[in-house]
Amino acid sequence: MSHPHDGPKDPPSRLDRLESLEAIRTIKARYAVLADRCLGSPSSANAVALADLFTDDAVADYGFFGTFTGRAELLNAFENVLPAGTRWSAHYIVNPILSVEGDTAQGSWSFLIHAVPRTPPDAPQTTFFGGYEEKYRRVGGRWKISELVVRYSSP
Repeated sequence: MSHPHDGPKDPPSRLDRLESLEAIRTIKARYAVLADRCLGSPSSANAVALADLFTDDAVADYGFFGTFTGRAELLNAFENVLPAGTRWSAHYIVNPILSVEGDTAQGSWSFLIHAVPRTPPDAPQTTFFGGYEEKYRRVGGRWKISELVVRYSSP
């Protein structure tokens, strides 16, 4: 008698797809928390934690804040470049539209980001509206962001 798991590998299961979607949602929630930490308390440890959500060859396009490619550029962006312009932030990321195809996925999210610029010293809080267009790749069994593009909009 054969076992149902013997033989050729079945196509990706519904369970794998659901687990993948949940893993991607968790990555984005962690992204929001870690981005706020990097901007509010810049450090090597915070930059590494945020960069760990990305593939080693990832591209992150933050619009007028710059585009960063690969782990070294992302680490520098998260520890030095992006915190240089922002004293504090709170990311709210909602409305995911996600699709998974094997070991790749794509998604779009809407955001509302409250931030306080670093200069001038008495700068008021600014609110950014927009969204993320992202691609993901499963690496060593873990989902990571392989491409992030920020699109800004106005209210």
